[in-house]
Amino acid sequence: MANVSALTFLVARAVPLGWTVGVAGGVPLARAAERQGGRAGYATATASLVETIAIMGPARMGIPVPHAASAPLLGVLVRRGRSLLTLALAGAAVRTGYYAVTSAFSIVVLVGLDAYLGSYARLRESFGFLPAGDAAALWLTFASLVVWSLGAGLIQAWVIRRGLRRWTAEASLGELGQVRAERPVEARPRPHSGAFVGLAIGGFAAALASTDARALGLIAVVLAIAWTFTAGGWRTLARGLALALPLALSTLAFGVVGGIGAGPAARRASRVALLVLIAVWVHSAAGSQGLRAACLRCVRWLRRVPTLALAGTVLGASVSAADFGGAARRLGRRLRTVARRPTPILDASLAWLADESSRLAVPEAEPGASCDAADR
Repeated sequence: MANVSALTFLVARAVPLGWTVGVAGGVPLARAAERQGGRAGYATATASLVETIAIMGPARMGIPVPHAASAPLLGVLVRRGRSLLTLALAGAAVRTGYYAVTSAFSIVVLVGLDAYLGSYARLRESFGFLPAGDAAALWLTFASLVVWSLGAGLIQAWVIRRGLRRWTAEASLGELGQVRAERPVEARPRPHSGAFVGLAIGGFAAALASTDARALGLIAVVLAIAWTFTAGGWRTLARGLALALPLALSTLAFGVVGGIGAGPAARRASRVALLVLIAVWVHSAAGSQGLRAACLRCVRWLRRVPTLALAGTVLGASVSAADFGGAARRLGRRLRTVARRPTPILDASLAWLADESSRLAVPEAEPGASCDAADR
């Protein structure tokens, strides 16, 4: 289920109406929680996020994370026979918490609270019906997050209910758990991939610690040197800039409109760009297997948390990312035969999910790893 969910988030970026496919990515996580309980669901979600980071990189996790945070809870509620409204409200509550934390980080750390409040004050000059004051700006922001979460929670609840009801008996977790195959031959992590991940973590911490121009310049120089010797050339750089520029420009706009000055706004925008470029660089330099190995070490280091211990077991027995290519092509063939509208694409994706869950054989767990031990 972790592999199928990660695959869904990956494929969603490459097919028409990909957001529809991405919504279906929470169904396998809800399936795991429905059949084996909340701990198994969140362990599967954690493993799915690790696989997704390994494949897509840490710069593109905005869509998978809220699904992974809420889908297992919805699976537990389905298991208990709760109504669609209950599922929608539960999913909305989880999403509201997630969006509140990420928005607070963006406003306070990245954009700057002064720039954000100043931008709201300038906006109110054009739209006088908006309430006045800094508190009103923050409450209005939170209210918009709640409304967005309610809409997203309702859609997710409907998709998960639809997906679980349409899941075929052949794809049940009970039968899947009996399928065993030899561990696939995986590519080893690249040399020094652990050092690259450590360097990236240091770069993240340094960039978040200060907006001083000299510190940001030093980070940029180190990143340029590292990029020259380890990354994938101009194509990787272009991909990184395509991700970084929109975020940097929006940060710059908040600063300029908010009245904090061109210099501070430019430094904040530069820091945002550096954070994104560091994320793109580490994915290119360490490779998928390097990121996966680093995340697996982190999960196992936190094995005293029962859910993470179980997630480490799931990761230790998951299939190689290289096995995902055939599954992606099979989804592409399915989608070519359906109308390009949300519901037909969703139904085709749900049928594909159930089919892939029985195709992906589960390798034997690593020696010494067991779900029972993790549960204890």
